[in-house]
Amino acid sequence: MDKILLHVGPTTIKEDVLIAGLENNIGFTSKEFVEAFSYVLKGLRYVMGVSKNYQPFIIPGGGTSAMESITSLLKPGDKVLIVSNGVFGDRWEQIFKRYPVNVKVLRPSPGYYVKPEEVEEAVRKENYKLVTLTHVETSTGVREPIKDVVNNIRKYVELIVVDGVSSVGAEEVKAEDWNVDVYLSASQKALGAPAGLGLLVLSPKAIATLESQDSIAGYYLNLKNWLPVMRSMEEGKAAYFATPPVHVILQLAEALKLIEKEGIENRVKRHSVVAGAIRAGLEALGLEIVARKPESYSNTVTGVVLKVAEPQKVLSETVNEGVEFAPGVHPAFKYFRIGHMGWVTPNDAVVAISVIERVLRKLGEPIKFGEGVKAVQESLSSAR
Repeated sequence: MDKILLHVGPTTIKEDVLIAGLENNIGFTSKEFVEAFSYVLKGLRYVMGVSKNYQPFIIPGGGTSAMESITSLLKPGDKVLIVSNGVFGDRWEQIFKRYPVNVKVLRPSPGYYVKPEEVEEAVRKENYKLVTLTHVETSTGVREPIKDVVNNIRKYVELIVVDGVSSVGAEEVKAEDWNVDVYLSASQKALGAPAGLGLLVLSPKAIATLESQDSIAGYYLNLKNWLPVMRSMEEGKAAYFATPPVHVILQLAEALKLIEKEGIENRVKRHSVVAGAIRAGLEALGLEIVARKPESYSNTVTGVVLKVAEPQKVLSETVNEGVEFAPGVHPAFKYFRIGHMGWVTPNDAVVAISVIERVLRKLGEPIKFGEGVKAVQESLSSAR
């Protein structure tokens, strides 16, 4: 049986994107690769809403490598505030506590988000060098109102960093207009390419910080070592620091071409329509969503709380029915997650809720059987 992948990452990859990685005999100094690398750098500015004033980076690894590379902006003793809405917001703490910086974490109750005024109150009390925010928390599906938070704290903080791993390519992102210093992401989620790349854009202030100091960063993830490569490659001149994932970059270049063809506004709207339809179906079934506040619902991830059925059994049964969802990772909930990002379509929403209805009925979960798909169809119809 063909399987639909509605995971939180990696996500489904279009055939054209997969095929772009089948090129043979492509070295990292070849004309073809340098052109693809340069195109991806420019494409990152497009999806993250920045001009040439911002410097893009492509580094090996993924979202976590991009996160740890932020140590390139810190000196010993710097104070960092982490605004965490879940497991992956907490990852910032796990990273920074390995380094000689002072860290404080601001957390809401599980399923909620830290409000802009709460962040403002924290930065008024303490002089923080850097604040980290998570745009969409992958563990809960909770979306932080980044623009509002930044407006509230900008004058109190030197550097603001946003984890956009589960948002870039599916949520509105205007890093420059919002005055964010660093937006970071990864290749395997809403951008719809294979895993293997950490992606960042840095503001002029962040670049000045990077160039003007010796940081606490190590060697491989020190952005100062990657900066000359980025500048050279964008100019069409091959450069080397460490071997890049050549074929993944070729694939991301193809994905970004397709994103540009669709248009980023249209892509965000498509994600919003599909996400809204899936949640309409879940709510019609009488199921509870992990994200407690509708204004924090994201375009990319929805957590589904279970009362009776065991999450692993649900995942096993839905795979047998042809759809793969993601397990829950937040300890506060008994749940599974639906990933609706990348190349998702309205038809995926219909299939997802149809499969969930059948499986949950079989496993004895109390639901309003038959109401889910109807609600999805109503949602999709009204969105046209």
